[in-house]
Amino acid sequence: MKSPGKTGSWRPLVAAGVVSVLGAAMSAHAQTAQKQDAPQGGMRAKPTTRPPPERVPQEDPSVNVPEHSGCRVDARFSGLWPRLDAVTFQPTTLEERAAVSKLIPALLAAAPKQKDVPPELTNVAASAGFFLETWTTPRDTFWVLRERPDNLHGAGAYVIRTGEATDDVVQVPHPYFDIGTEDIGASLFSCPPEGRAPRLFMTATAHRYKGAPGETPEDPEHPADVAHNPEHLFQTVTDLAARQLTAPRVVQLHGFGESKVQKGRTEMLAAVVSDGTRKPGRWARKVSAPLEESLGPGVKLFPDGVQVLGGTQNAQARLLQAYPLARFLHLEMSSRTRKALATPARLDRLAQILFAPLED
Repeated sequence: MKSPGKTGSWRPLVAAGVVSVLGAAMSAHAQTAQKQDAPQGGMRAKPTTRPPPERVPQEDPSVNVPEHSGCRVDARFSGLWPRLDAVTFQPTTLEERAAVSKLIPALLAAAPKQKDVPPELTNVAASAGFFLETWTTPRDTFWVLRERPDNLHGAGAYVIRTGEATDDVVQVPHPYFDIGTEDIGASLFSCPPEGRAPRLFMTATAHRYKGAPGETPEDPEHPADVAHNPEHLFQTVTDLAARQLTAPRVVQLHGFGESKVQKGRTEMLAAVVSDGTRKPGRWARKVSAPLEESLGPGVKLFPDGVQVLGGTQNAQARLLQAYPLARFLHLEMSSRTRKALATPARLDRLAQILFAPLED
């Protein structure tokens, strides 16, 4: 349910009892993104009173969410997104990159075979300022690599499923801004179709336009925007996963504000499916038709049906093009679509479409 007095964030399918402790504190992050301008950049800066930068209009997709009759997202997922004013963005360091370059391949290699984190890897994570935790749920055991709470600097959070899983990866690059994609991503990862559980969940942990003091969307560079900064740790983890997994499929979730994109259109745009190129491949083409059946006629394949929101400058899309067996899917969703996906049945159907095998 939507927290009293909160808007701009929603937490569907979160386990009852824990959300009051974790979810309530974290559900304010989207509201904070609109009302506060936390100091950012490579150095610690004193808070200022300047107004927040202008942002692309994002209609509020907050809804009252019905309880899921089956799987629920563990409330600890809410804790992956700290309060915006608690994060001071800093660029990826060489120490972080070196540690993660050891951790991710080793964790992905061990995850199918064991549920206990290799103890030596905990020390590697700690040496770079990260926690490496184990989350046990009724359905799964996850390994979680995330920043220490006393050193939140937008390095991202990474969740690996142990046991049986596919080579699918779920990415949320723009929390705080593409409102609701956090919860859709957590649900897709946590409650997948039988036998189609993704191996890896990745999310940014800083606002895309708060990587430097006074930053605005019109600035030429946005260091905290993981989808457009190839030097970010998020890109490093994507590359490591592409090397370790046999045939990775990366689905990246985005949102757009209808008031800007819809201007001048006669047909309501619900979603845009793309693989980051102007020649969509098999995966993008295969999911676009059932998505249209599920979400309505406003689902378009880029560039065949629409010329915007194609993700052609996306850093992960460009990276994965170098791996012949890797696939990338850039899914843009309107605020109306994100509202609709609060319905468990629609989320289940979305997961079935995205994670279906490519083989006919």
